[in-house]
Amino acid sequence: MWRSVLAVCLFVLAGAFTVTGVANATPPVHTDHVVAAQPTESVSPGPDVQAPQETQPGVNAETKKKLWLGGIALLLFALVYWRNKKRWDKWRKARKAG
Repeated sequence: MWRSVLAVCLFVLAGAFTVTGVANATPPVHTDHVVAAQPTESVSPGPDVQAPQETQPGVNAETKKKLWLGGIALLLFALVYWRNKKRWDKWRKARKAG
C-alpha cells in the first residue's frame, strides 16, 4: 500500500513541474502551396535599445500552485520515508536480539 502512496506522491510531483503548454499546441496546417521568399524593398527597424525593460509582475498564480503541490508531495515522501525508517530500525533491532 505504501508503494502506491509513494507512486502517487511522485506522480503529483512530476505533474507539478511539467510543462502545460503541450495541451495548447495546435496541429500543423498542411497546404499544397509552395511559398517562396520574396525580396523586400524596406526593412522595418528593430526594437529600441534604450527602451525601458518590462518588469515581471511577481510570481504567477500557476507557479504558486505548482510549488504548493511540489511541497506537499515532498512532505508526504518525507513522512513515508521516516515511517519506513522507524519500521526498519525496529525490525533490525528485533533481528539482532533474537
